[in-house]
Amino acid sequence: MGNSGAIKTTCKILFVCILLLHLTGFAVLAEEGGAGDWRPVYDTIMLYVNFLILAYLLYRYGRQPFMQFLQSQKLQVSESIQKVEDRKEKLLAQINETQSQMQESSERYAQIKQRIIEEGQRVRQQIIDDAKEQSKIMIEREKKNASRRLMEARKDFMTELVDTAANLARNRLPEEITENDQDKLIDFYVASVNRMSG
Repeated sequence: MGNSGAIKTTCKILFVCILLLHLTGFAVLAEEGGAGDWRPVYDTIMLYVNFLILAYLLYRYGRQPFMQFLQSQKLQVSESIQKVEDRKEKLLAQINETQSQMQESSERYAQIKQRIIEEGQRVRQQIIDDAKEQSKIMIEREKKNASRRLMEARKDFMTELVDTAANLARNRLPEEITENDQDKLIDFYVASVNRMSG
């Protein structure tokens, strides 16, 4: 209601200004008695009149579409920003999830490694203890034929030890270590027994 009244008042003032400008232009023409230099004054007055009319028309009819255009641009920019923010949140969530998975994998790897080491040390100690006991028994039993029997006993013992270690590794650690790790453990056990018996 107040906006409509302000527009009506503005229209009335504009109309009065136009009327005054026209009357002033005609008064100037009348004073000069139709002289030839009235045209520049009239053109200047009409320039202001036309400017006022154009300003009013732009305000009256162009303000609403311009505001709607600005509002639509604002909405588009806001939607674009929201899409970028949503994408950023998704990417951050994926990064956090990947980091947590990497952390869990490294912890799991450390646990598996520790279990393999502990199991290998336990099996190694057991094999060493068993080998010592068997060596003592064989040495006491075969003292008379020591040189020949010692070589045969070593061959038999090594074969049995390798088979035992391989069976133990296959039975106890099938999911924990690879075949390459099993071969390394067997080589390690054989070398250890060789050092102890040699």
